[in-house]
Amino acid sequence: MPGRLLSNLVRPSVHHHSIFPHSNSSSTSSVNEVSNTQVSSKKPSANSHERPQSPERRLSFSMDHFIHTYRDHNKEKRRNHGRSARSKERAGHVDAAAASAKLDVIVESPPLVCYGTPANSTGALFSGRLRVSVPETTGMVTLDKFDMHLIIKRTTKKPVSRDCPNCASRTEELTNWNFLTEPRSLKGGDHDFPFSYLFPGNLPASCNGSLGQVEYFLQAHAHNVNGEDYNFKMPLHIKRAILPSNDKSSIRIFPPTNLTGRIVLPSVVHPIGTFPVQMTLSGVLDKGEDTQTRWRLRKMMWRIEEHQKIVSTACAKHAHKIGGEGKGVLHQETRIIGHNEEKDGWKTDFDTAGGEITMEFEASINPTANPVCDLESSNGLESKHNLVIELIVAEEFCPNRNTKLITPTGAARVLRMQFNLHVTERSGLGISWDEEMPPVYEDVPASPPGYTMLNGSSIMEDYQGSPLPTPEYEELERMDSLRLDHSSTHSSARGRARLTTDDLITEPAEIATQNRAPSADSGSS
Repeated sequence: MPGRLLSNLVRPSVHHHSIFPHSNSSSTSSVNEVSNTQVSSKKPSANSHERPQSPERRLSFSMDHFIHTYRDHNKEKRRNHGRSARSKERAGHVDAAAASAKLDVIVESPPLVCYGTPANSTGALFSGRLRVSVPETTGMVTLDKFDMHLIIKRTTKKPVSRDCPNCASRTEELTNWNFLTEPRSLKGGDHDFPFSYLFPGNLPASCNGSLGQVEYFLQAHAHNVNGEDYNFKMPLHIKRAILPSNDKSSIRIFPPTNLTGRIVLPSVVHPIGTFPVQMTLSGVLDKGEDTQTRWRLRKMMWRIEEHQKIVSTACAKHAHKIGGEGKGVLHQETRIIGHNEEKDGWKTDFDTAGGEITMEFEASINPTANPVCDLESSNGLESKHNLVIELIVAEEFCPNRNTKLITPTGAARVLRMQFNLHVTERSGLGISWDEEMPPVYEDVPASPPGYTMLNGSSIMEDYQGSPLPTPEYEELERMDSLRLDHSSTHSSARGRARLTTDDLITEPAEIATQNRAPSADSGSS
């Protein structure tokens, strides 16, 4: 049997040494531990030189292979060879990486958040720079191909064919950038190539659910004239945020009883954090002439359910499994991403008409459950959330004269209410790109405006001739008709005269003083 020493193949040794120094057993001995007397009896020669006997000798290859049949004796040799080969390959990669260029993306835009519903969102603006870093030791790198692609990948985790990558995922190119039209040489240092893209508002947000996944990534590629390729891949995370509005109020009735539940919920909830829930249960008291019957709340439980749904389509090769192309398989899954129960904390009021039970509690989503926000993708991936509230009420009655004499009737009911929740990311400042961005150059009108004729034949050009002469003031006419003083009245009757240099130098203050003096004398008289 492999791994055991057979008694008929083991010869006794006079030294009783074992080849395993750490073995606790001393009754077994090695196969090759042969006594000196037996060796001398086999080879009686006078001229032979006896080799010194070692107390421990290794097993021969044939016997070791016989004992350990399933041991691979060449495994260690192959392992050592593989390690040395990998170390050499790793060293070669390190040297190649140090000598080649490097691609990187520097994002300049804020986080990608689409505000509003897919039908009303204006999208998210994404801008940045694709950087090519060339080491100084390399000198110069000549690129003949340099482009980048923006890819969206939709993956289903329930494919029609498990081992087919075409059935599991679909990729779509949103846009691409080609930075070179001809080969370009880049010196040592950093070289930036700007780019920008406006994500449409109807695109689904990035998610990683239990049934499907939506992801975005940038994929850049550059090719050197020497045959070297430079690749870079960067994932992008797109979120969707719906701005909060007024709280929602919902009413549920529970026939055949008179119980009515009223719930007040926020318009949106977030994967991280708590949100308040206000609940009012009315109609808990039915008062008769002598006795009254009422419902008392014993326990309240709530849970948040996440409903995921996806339609898995097949590729052209495996379309026959689902009945042809254009068809798919629907997968649904429901899981609980938050729950709790309350046995107290509410207020019961039987003095009002009909009675009333009010309470307010905090609900939350467990972040460790990896929740997925509400979304609806074109590949059939859909995620929705519901808040389920269950109330356990027990019936009791008591006389009107003494309401402390309570007698349970033994009847109990479970009241279940379900409400839709809009789970979305936090909006932050809530300012979309089109509201915070200044106008671009294409939207700014030309300034100053052009002076053109209606027919559009005239244009405005800069004057390149000799300096124009200054006007002569002697040739200008006197504007006496605009003066309102006494002297101007008489001068206007004489007609218009020409201005002189003395008229332009004369200060108007003296004229005003002379005009005010007669008016003062006339007033005193």
